[in-house]
Amino acid sequence: MTIRYFTRKEDDLAKRLPPANWKRKDVSENESDAYSVYKGFEGGDMQSALRTREAQQAKLKNRPFPDKIKGRPSSENWSVEFIPHMDNLIEKHKLPEELSGQPIYRGSRIDYGTSLIKSGKKPGDTIRDPRYQSFSIDPGTAMHHTSKSQFGDMDTEDRNWENPENRFKRKKKVLLEHVVKDNETGLFRGDTDGELEIIYPRNKTWKITDVRDEDVVYSSSYGDKSQNARIYTVERKKKKQSGKKVVKRKVVKTPIKPKVASKPVKKIKPKIVRKPAKKCKCKK
Repeated sequence: MTIRYFTRKEDDLAKRLPPANWKRKDVSENESDAYSVYKGFEGGDMQSALRTREAQQAKLKNRPFPDKIKGRPSSENWSVEFIPHMDNLIEKHKLPEELSGQPIYRGSRIDYGTSLIKSGKKPGDTIRDPRYQSFSIDPGTAMHHTSKSQFGDMDTEDRNWENPENRFKRKKKVLLEHVVKDNETGLFRGDTDGELEIIYPRNKTWKITDVRDEDVVYSSSYGDKSQNARIYTVERKKKKQSGKKVVKRKVVKTPIKPKVASKPVKKIKPKIVRKPAKKCKCKK
């Protein structure tokens, strides 16, 4: 089986793609700015800040996100200010019903994807990522995010950089595949969004349900490309609920005895006992 890139003109999904679930009335100016930062060049700084130790400690200890992170670039500390607003923006949105049952894809950068393959994770294992989770309805868009950077897998100093065939190394690419469930929390910018992106909240754990290798055909300015990819089908891991029944303790109210006015206690002054004066034995 081969997964082909999404074509809005040919695919029937294009006809039923819902508009954005972006509620303009409920979005503050800070939240709108946070989205612009995430989608811009500073989005990488924001994601890098979420992977720091300080950010993880804040999550584990249920503390607010730190205003600044020591030892990090100023660009990351600048983007940190928008993280609480980005959290609020995502949490107040639910994915449209039209996307229920739709498979979506997330491309993993080559370094993370290689480490994921080497980890040997199999169905039943979990993947946790402290960053925001961006998926796309278009598998072709996800494939473009599997390289080392948006410019490809090679550095500009490498030979044959100008040849587009050499920009992307023939390493195994990794995609995460998820089937949208009903009433999921997430942000969808609608059919007018170029990447058809869905953003899930950060600090989520995914459970692997299937692992397979499959050819993915994606389009580029140099024509269609086909590459074999390792695809991990994942689903949101639910929080464990203890099977023990919550036993409600009976509160026994003890009757309050009325206060009885006590009789005033007379204060007894201590008696002062004086010693008799000694007689003087001196001669007169």
